[in-house]
Amino acid sequence: MKDPNAIPNKVVDLLVSEVLRKNGVNLENTKSKLTDEQKQSLKELVEDLKSQVDGFVNQSTTKKNN
Repeated sequence: MKDPNAIPNKVVDLLVSEVLRKNGVNLENTKSKLTDEQKQSLKELVEDLKSQVDGFVNQSTTKKNN
């Protein structure tokens, strides 16, 4: 069975990568400059975004089935 999070995760990865690329962000340089607090904030943000995307996908799927 396919992972239901595979598509939302790919969309998030694509969007984030595109935004970073457009703004000339080098991930390796940026990672070394982040504080532990900033890293934790980013992790929390990603988790929040994942939850929102999952909710949206589930809501869309529910509407299609009705």
